[in-house]
Amino acid sequence: MSTRSENDEKRTRRTHSATLKAKVALAALKGEKTLAELAQQYEVHASQITAWKAQLLAVRKGVFGGNAPDAAPAVDLKVLHAKIGELALENDFLSGALSKAGLLNAKRMIDREHELTVGRQAELLQLSRSSLYYKPREVSLTILALMRRIDELHLNYPFAEAGCCATCSGQTALWSAETGDPADAAHGH
Repeated sequence: MSTRSENDEKRTRRTHSATLKAKVALAALKGEKTLAELAQQYEVHASQITAWKAQLLAVRKGVFGGNAPDAAPAVDLKVLHAKIGELALENDFLSGALSKAGLLNAKRMIDREHELTVGRQAELLQLSRSSLYYKPREVSLTILALMRRIDELHLNYPFAEAGCCATCSGQTALWSAETGDPADAAHGH
């Protein structure tokens, strides 16, 4: 047989009004009755009375015009709205200036050490995030030399077709299938 009655098992949590809490806390502050007597009189636990008393003591300074310890400072909405407007104007200006500055300058503006994520920075600068990770391959000196030679041939023989340039110069350049670099077939390299 259970020692608890069915009434105790179905007991729901009680909520107390602010008036009751203040009344009990003030009675505890007066000290005319013990915590046990107050708990019995108001049908609340002694630890609850102690908690309410502590809350009352914490806010007592704010009652007569002093600042309460947890009171939030007053917010001036006009100042906040002005700041929001100012930031919106600056944002519009920067986005316009950025579109004029070009992609390369925008990429230089990314700061990987900033607390703002790289993705958010890219979004603000209107860049594709994937473009920030692209690193072009270096062009070998051999390919640069070949490109320079082709340009010289086109300048010297503007009438010649692309296939004729190698014949005009007396050299035949082929691309190496293994390395992707040009190989001079006349010299066997």
